Amino acid sequence: MSRPGNPKRFNPKRTYPVFILILAAGLLLAAVYRVPGCFAARPEDLVNKPAPSFVVTDLDGTRINLTDPGKVTLIDFWATWCGPCREITPVIIALHKTYSDQGLAVLGIAVNDTRKSVEKYVEDNGIPYSVIVSTSKGDTPLTKIIQDYGVRAIPTLVLVDKSGIVRHVAVGTGPDKAKFEKELGELIANLLEKEQ
Repeated sequence: MSRPGNPKRFNPKRTYPVFILILAAGLLLAAVYRVPGCFAARPEDLVNKPAPSFVVTDLDGTRINLTDPGKVTLIDFWATWCGPCREITPVIIALHKTYSDQGLAVLGIAVNDTRKSVEKYVEDNGIPYSVIVSTSKGDTPLTKIIQDYGVRAIPTLVLVDKSGIVRHVAVGTGPDKAKFEKELGELIANLLEKEQ
């Protein structure tokens, strides 16, 4: 019992369970409650819907606005520490080289990676397309982009047509990289052809 004039002592045994209960309730609400239209629960939910817009600055300092019309865009969510992502880097480079002159833009968005490791990886592998690793002032935060696209695993590839509609999503690549490249290349070629 406290005496008059003496403040009550902090009792961690009494406040700790209350803190845990409040934290658990908050996490449960965050996991269950989703604001409609704010982000995709899964990347596949975006197919045939407008791609969430964003503005970013690539490693070279070029500002990229996804809402700028006129290009089919392949967005690759990846990381230098991700084995499957590293395996498909040559596939993404080949698709860029094959279709960039026809109107394909490739954008690599590094997930949970450091600028230094991404810059080294880009240089070592001769990646010719735009790569994003962090945001600059005025950019859309990467965490928001990742959330808006429902990215839960990498690599996640999102193909957006010239009018800004998501036309294809691939999470992972499967065991046959040649088949993956062929199928994705056909999708890209069809979109480029359809929209000329």
